[in-house]
Amino acid sequence: MLSHVAKPAEHAPEPGASLVPHLAAVRRYLRFLGAERADLDDLVQEVLLAAVRSFAAVEPTLPWLLVTARNALRQHLRRLGRRHEVADLDRLDAAWATQMGDDAGQSKREALVLCLQSLPERSRRAVLLRYQEGLSREAIAAQTGLGVEGVKSLLERVRAALAGCIERRVRHE
Repeated sequence: MLSHVAKPAEHAPEPGASLVPHLAAVRRYLRFLGAERADLDDLVQEVLLAAVRSFAAVEPTLPWLLVTARNALRQHLRRLGRRHEVADLDRLDAAWATQMGDDAGQSKREALVLCLQSLPERSRRAVLLRYQEGLSREAIAAQTGLGVEGVKSLLERVRAALAGCIERRVRHE
């Protein structure tokens, strides 16, 4: 089976590629907060850079991206000396939250806990070592007796399984 063969470098995803589906929401949010159209691209780029720097191995949540976007806009407005608009950002953010409703973040978190509990021991341990302890694939391989590529494959399979499990649990609530 070829699943153990490493993918060529030219097929590796670009940093931040998993964030692309969230970009439209970030842009809408910034426009709602009053960002000028001319500033949108720069603000979204700041959010993407912060996400790539802060989340090397996992995708940040949309709420994290929106808070980061609000902070980027706040800094931009302060640089321009527009203090009144900075004060309005919190009021507008509250209006956004009211209009947009629950993003299911809490129910997804609860589903994640249940889904993690349902994983086989080795898979759960690898996930906890990677995302709770922040260990590299090499360190996980040393602790689990798997090869580095085996850890990579295991984590890819487990992430996909967790995503499906979470989606099913949230959908059935």
